[in-house]
Amino acid sequence: MNFKYLILAFLAIPFLSACDNDDDVDTTKPVIEIVEPADHAHFHAGDPFDLIALITDNDELASWKVEVHYNDGHDHKSASAIAEEEVEWHQEWSGTIEAGLKSFELTQTITIPADAKHGEYHIGVYALDKSGNEQVVFIEIEVEDEEHAH
Repeated sequence: MNFKYLILAFLAIPFLSACDNDDDVDTTKPVIEIVEPADHAHFHAGDPFDLIALITDNDELASWKVEVHYNDGHDHKSASAIAEEEVEWHQEWSGTIEAGLKSFELTQTITIPADAKHGEYHIGVYALDKSGNEQVVFIEIEVEDEEHAH
């Protein structure tokens, strides 16, 4: 009876060693460099600007996403100072990257809504490679009222 278990264990060795061979698995996340706008840049509601990010990967890129959302944890204005018609701006864009590319320049024109709530916003750039590794980098911008000079 012990001989039967020994044979089963011997037969399982090739399968176990094949599972441990993960040398070909890509675990390196893409690299993202946000070129424009600068971190903590100031804009007014209604302003357009270009987001430019350089995305690279050691193997192959797959897709990108850009997200803008209000930074509600750092609001420096009192509730009475914010006009009722202002809204917290949240927007997303996404796309695929041509197969085989290891580098990609993402350029996304963004227009701040005219009714965007004044304050700080986060811009996140996400990158996914073909192996499923994801990276995200955030910067912060400020949307100011018209009376505030740069």
